[in-house]
Amino acid sequence: MTILRSSSATRLAAGSALGLALAAAAQPAVAQDNDGEYWLARKTQIVVTATRIATLAEDVPATVTVKTDEQMADEMVTDIRDLVRFEPGVSVQRQPARFGAALGATGRAGNDSFNIRGIGGNRVLIQVDGVRVPDGFSFGAQASGRGDYVDLGLVKSVEILRGPSSALYGSDGLAGAVSFITSDPVDFLKDGKNLGGLLRAGYSSADNEFSETAILAGRSGDWSVMAAYTRRDYNELDNKGTNPGVVLIPATGTLTSGLVPGTGPQRTTPNPQDGRSNAALARIVYDPANGHKLRLTGEYLDTHLYTNGLTGVTATRNALGVVTSSVDRLEGWDSGERKRVSLDWSWEGEGTIDFARVAVYWQDGEDNQYTEEDRTPAVDRTRLNTFENRVIGAAADARADFATGAINHRLVFGGDISQTRQQGLRDGTVPPAGEVFPTRAFPSTDFTRAGLFVGDEISIADGRLLLYPAVRFDWYKLSPKNDPLLPTFSGAGQDGSRLSPKFGAVFKITDEVRLFANYATGFKAPEPGEVNQFFENLAFGYTSAPNPNLGPERSESFEGGVRFNSDHVSLDVTAFSARYKDFISQEVVSGSFTPADPAVYQFINLDRVRVKGAEARFEGRASSGLYATLALSYAKGDVIDPSGARSPLSTIDPLKLVAGVGYRASDGRFGGQFIMTHSARKEASRTTGICTPSCFRPDAFTILDATAYFRIIDGLTLRGGVFNILDKKYAWWSDVRGLASTSAITDAYTQPGRNASVSLSYRF
Repeated sequence: MTILRSSSATRLAAGSALGLALAAAAQPAVAQDNDGEYWLARKTQIVVTATRIATLAEDVPATVTVKTDEQMADEMVTDIRDLVRFEPGVSVQRQPARFGAALGATGRAGNDSFNIRGIGGNRVLIQVDGVRVPDGFSFGAQASGRGDYVDLGLVKSVEILRGPSSALYGSDGLAGAVSFITSDPVDFLKDGKNLGGLLRAGYSSADNEFSETAILAGRSGDWSVMAAYTRRDYNELDNKGTNPGVVLIPATGTLTSGLVPGTGPQRTTPNPQDGRSNAALARIVYDPANGHKLRLTGEYLDTHLYTNGLTGVTATRNALGVVTSSVDRLEGWDSGERKRVSLDWSWEGEGTIDFARVAVYWQDGEDNQYTEEDRTPAVDRTRLNTFENRVIGAAADARADFATGAINHRLVFGGDISQTRQQGLRDGTVPPAGEVFPTRAFPSTDFTRAGLFVGDEISIADGRLLLYPAVRFDWYKLSPKNDPLLPTFSGAGQDGSRLSPKFGAVFKITDEVRLFANYATGFKAPEPGEVNQFFENLAFGYTSAPNPNLGPERSESFEGGVRFNSDHVSLDVTAFSARYKDFISQEVVSGSFTPADPAVYQFINLDRVRVKGAEARFEGRASSGLYATLALSYAKGDVIDPSGARSPLSTIDPLKLVAGVGYRASDGRFGGQFIMTHSARKEASRTTGICTPSCFRPDAFTILDATAYFRIIDGLTLRGGVFNILDKKYAWWSDVRGLASTSAITDAYTQPGRNASVSLSYRF
């Protein structure tokens, strides 16, 4: 395996990027045609997620990344993993599909969820137009991810907030927040047009994906309407594995049965997959000239994925080499669906209260995983696992602009309430010993959340000093139902409350230089499946117990840094330290694993976590059209058990460096960039105790990607990208963590070799 390490080649590439950046800094960027508008928009990006007030990104006291639909198109983004491809400090786990029917869920979650500064899963708030995306869930061979509930083809922009967000958004904002914002009809009706839209077709060779998007918007008087649709068809994600696998499958139970290639657990080439998805969005907007706006939105997404689990086809031999048992076939059919209807009213005008908004919504998200397994001589078996989140909710907020003497305020306040019915089903044939299908991992539960918040932007000394205090009070309640599928189990109810403060400050030393600092708290209420997870197998000596006293997870984060933003250079340097308390973990709390004294599993508040690190981002722009970017992230984390002993936090990604050089024509007609991505090797000392006997640690690697676009005629744009140009063999730590160094299938976790993407879009 040939890997470019952190050596002269890496330093040369990084040095080239820095050299061009410094050259760019020497020449101020000049606004020229569309290109000037593009760079001006980049320099003056507006963010909302950090403060719930539309604010210049350079004036917020936190670290926020904004990705627009144009940036996503230029970077050939197809899913949330591509979205953070060049984003240090944020990752998305996607493991190869190597799951079983009753044992093992590797890769079944797909694009699992976002990991921000080492903390991920349901501990990161994900929302679409202010509505929470359904939770992820895992139990046994079931693993439901969150990343495939959103199709980026219908998204206008994405904001990624690092650090706790509970002071403004409540539960789940333990480590950060990701906000997806969808388009309005007016986004396609520029220059007074009454009809507009977008047509786009794309292809990606990494997973043989074909995608098509059609968006049509129209306006008549005060009314406008939009309909959007994206279709995707794809196969398994490629990798650099070369072992197709081989296993003996008996026809008569003797060695004369022959070899069937392409199967077995030693296979490292991907299991064949065939997937498709449909995403649709419809929106009606009433927007009279008096500041009022009414929007009705309907959203629908479905995904379907078939997997031929060749890695699960196995054979067991006796001492004479004769096959005594085998799995002859393993296939999985996974489907997901998310439906949303929302109605929101907003008003913007003059007066002390100058903005108000009220929204109501309904959403239903469901994940289904069905598996068939043919066995010899054991009885064939099937498994059906489902997980559903159905929510109804309402939210309201308002903004008041006023002054107290020489101090100006932009006060935002509001509240929200929602009730989620969360339930799952475990069904199939040949259930485990001691169980009867159908059953559930936890009783059907109503999960109620309610909260009130207030935040302020306080401007002092003619705006030189900006203060951002905020506080939120949250209340939650879990109400399990008497479930006929769990006749011997009575779930425990729970309720609780939490006060989450935050305080940030930005000081403008000059118009271009800012110092910022932020203190934020977060919390995550226990999930129904943690309070009341239930299973028992007394014959094998184990069971589980509810924990009505399970407390919420909590976080506290400090960060600060310096920010420089001029016409030709942008620079952000941030250091952060975060403390997480009462992490929820499933532990054996009693018992000795015998039928008379069964072991009792229970979710308890156990661990504390400490994470600290630094991030930097640089962008230089020249009037010639050349530009350069550089971004770096490094973090270190420890899990601290009740005795005070420390162990490494495995979810921390190693150091990542992204450097790019590019060109954008003055009229915006064509451009492109080369991007170098370097990931360090995970330090051995940061994996102690995570794997047995030790962890597989992918080598450090450096890959090179290139993207380009060309506007053929007004509105018609051709885009293309070549990724992993040097055809390197590499793997991300986020995908392999927990894999032992003795594993013979590490190549199965590698990323695609050289691959390409292309798209053609027409905006009218």
